[in-house]
Amino acid sequence: MTLAFGYVRASTLDEVKQGSNERQKDEILKYAHSKGYDIEFFEDKAKSGRNTQRPEFERMLRSLDRKPKVIIVSKIDRFARSLSDLLKTLEFLEQNGTGFVSVNDSGIDTTTPNGRLLLQILGAFAEFERNMINYRTKAGREQALSKGIKFGRPSLKTMNGTFIDKRKVLELKGKGLSARAIAKTMGCSITPVLKIIREASDSA
Repeated sequence: MTLAFGYVRASTLDEVKQGSNERQKDEILKYAHSKGYDIEFFEDKAKSGRNTQRPEFERMLRSLDRKPKVIIVSKIDRFARSLSDLLKTLEFLEQNGTGFVSVNDSGIDTTTPNGRLLLQILGAFAEFERNMINYRTKAGREQALSKGIKFGRPSLKTMNGTFIDKRKVLELKGKGLSARAIAKTMGCSITPVLKIIREASDSA
């Protein structure tokens, strides 16, 4: 039988628990069997599409010397999340004589000229949509800032709401107290104490 690789990915552990990867495998298997392919799966769990550290994805690309005819995914967003990344990977596949098929994206089959064209168009729309979301998020943040709404971590305060005396923290540190002991003495969590100590060390 002709060898094909199947790639499945879930972005979060919740997706894994809800059976996302198993559903992807079922869809890929159904397609592979209809084409007479012998399928081998590569599976990443709780890995975002934006995450460049996808061990199974990388292992799959390193295995192209075994000459699979095609890589099959259930949907294009399981494979790549940016057009540039997608086209770069597809070019690499083409150089290795491997096609690409997305089962649930009609016409996405790089073994045909029409399929490759449609894939580029869909990828462009997907990237445009993400850019619009980022733009709206940025615009909303700027509007909130203009109204005095603050973002980020809260100021360094004790449990009763008073500001932490940085000089006192460093004084206690100089006396040999641990960060945990200082936090207990100051009535705050250990996180701001560690931050003060780290900043003092960096500026020393």
